[in-house]
Amino acid sequence: MSAKPRRRRRRPTEEERAKKREDDRKLMAAAVRRLRKKEGWHLWLRARSRFHTYSLANQLLIAAQMPDATKVAGFRKWLDLGYAVRRGERAIYIWAPCPPSKPRLEKWRREGADPKARPRTFFRMVPVFDRSQVDPIPDFPNVAPLHPPEIHPVDGGSLAGFLSPLKDFAASIGYSFTVKPTPAAINGYCIPATNEIVVRPVGADCSPNAQIETGVHELSHALLRAEREEDDPELTREDEEVVVACVSFSVCSTLGLDTSVWNTAYIASWGNGEEIERYAGLIDRLARRIEDAVLPGRTLAAATAPPLAAPAA
Repeated sequence: MSAKPRRRRRRPTEEERAKKREDDRKLMAAAVRRLRKKEGWHLWLRARSRFHTYSLANQLLIAAQMPDATKVAGFRKWLDLGYAVRRGERAIYIWAPCPPSKPRLEKWRREGADPKARPRTFFRMVPVFDRSQVDPIPDFPNVAPLHPPEIHPVDGGSLAGFLSPLKDFAASIGYSFTVKPTPAAINGYCIPATNEIVVRPVGADCSPNAQIETGVHELSHALLRAEREEDDPELTREDEEVVVACVSFSVCSTLGLDTSVWNTAYIASWGNGEEIERYAGLIDRLARRIEDAVLPGRTLAAATAPPLAAPAA
């Protein structure tokens, strides 16, 4: 008995495509609105620590739809890894890049390959599922392990190896990074006037991991000044402390270090969740710069990510 011919999928009309684009934009806007509250900052920052290679737009989408997510993939990707999405699970929608097709690129080359006319990558919403929504497929060979994120205690020494990359990164932006005694109750400080960062030596009152947290925090202050961009928001002294606390919390969480006890007070001082739209881009950019320096070989999605309001296809 011969197999039935495969049914060809109907191409959507231009009206249907326009409606889909508008629905996608509404979903993005709704995600940001849901984070406009005090706890919205914490939801996003926690999501960012687990999805730091994702674009800011996708971090916000994940934080709004499933803030406890730790690893996401599409339905077929989970099957390839040896897992099946449980029936009835609700998908998380994120942006995915859609590069131009080979026929469109070939046509563009035949017509002279004008750089200004090159077909563009556009973005569309795609469904993904978290690891908590899947089960292992019975008898599947070589099921991919799903290890929980590694956690490092603040009073430990497991992250001491990150001190050297932090020093090198400070030098790359024109700052010295010195380890020397500091005044009582001060773990470190940044002096922009002299381009100097000082961190307390490891001792009875400062563990290697605490030294790393302090170094990241002070380096965030330095980076905020060294790489300021024209369209960055103006910051009061209090705002700067909150931005730096968010950057430090996010980077340290990416490294597996829980610094919420030290940073929560600053972050909670912003009572109006609308700041998430104003400052999230700045925080994400600074955190990525430090993460790139201390996590070599990291692959980022930011270079091919949509803005918070995705462009039309």
